[in-house]
Amino acid sequence: MCFESLHKGKLAWLSEFSQSEMMNCLLSILDIYNVVFIDTKGKFVRYNQQFKNFIQSGDYHFCDQGCIAEIFKELNEQKLFDSILSNVEDNGIWSGKILINFSGFPQVQVHISRVNGDQLHDPIYMFLFFKDEVKSAEEKWKELAYTDELTGLSNWREFREKFSTIKKERESFGLLFIDIDNFKEINDRHGHIVGDKMLRLCSNRIKEVIGLNMHAFRKSGDEFLVLVEEVEKTEYVEKKIKRSLSGDFLIGESVVSVSVSVSIGLSTYPALGKDEETLIHHADMSMFKDKMRKVERGISCGD
Repeated sequence: MCFESLHKGKLAWLSEFSQSEMMNCLLSILDIYNVVFIDTKGKFVRYNQQFKNFIQSGDYHFCDQGCIAEIFKELNEQKLFDSILSNVEDNGIWSGKILINFSGFPQVQVHISRVNGDQLHDPIYMFLFFKDEVKSAEEKWKELAYTDELTGLSNWREFREKFSTIKKERESFGLLFIDIDNFKEINDRHGHIVGDKMLRLCSNRIKEVIGLNMHAFRKSGDEFLVLVEEVEKTEYVEKKIKRSLSGDFLIGESVVSVSVSVSIGLSTYPALGKDEETLIHHADMSMFKDKMRKVERGISCGD
């Protein structure tokens, strides 16, 4: 069903229905779209399940008495909202891109039409936007929710979900706890801009080194975690990461030379723990011992 047919007379037979019957019919016909009916003040009158699911995927607490301006950012401007409805009255339809009022969502192509014909009182308008565009918006929201903004690695939320999934699928797996040596000193000496670029560099190196069935995460600050689904490869990956993150690196536009090294701790499920907290604790302690071995050899590692 093409939405433009609504104002070209192809659905003229809908005028035979009551307002409620008309909305029910349209919701049934347009079930591949996200549809919401509103009144002249923008208040929700009816909507389909796709629209409700989409709204609930964002930061919005869905309410039957909600308002369209809470969903679409630009419609908070009353003049713009009135202008769009006036355009609908004059031309039968308005189409354009409007910004979704949730963090991380893009603009979506929206089509607006009046659905109760030439009735002068209590006009009802239909907002419609496409499922494919919503899907990309949902994916964008999920990407932001599960990705560390600075490094592009998966974040702590994603780690917890991945840990739970692997625990159900694997009898055993490995965990690496990675800490950048002397990171505080690097930040203090060269500034946070260089420090941030160093974190991104280390993240990229870790992503390049790990292989299939291995997953990297930024825990916090200069700490990273790697889940290794094939437990027998854990020590091998540990050595590869250490080699990759060892030496002098040129960082930043001013080409600052920074000496980089990391300390890494290893833990395995279920031998050293059956929950994420215990497993991380063992890996953290193992990482600390790695630092202490360097200190005993006269190598500075920072905190």
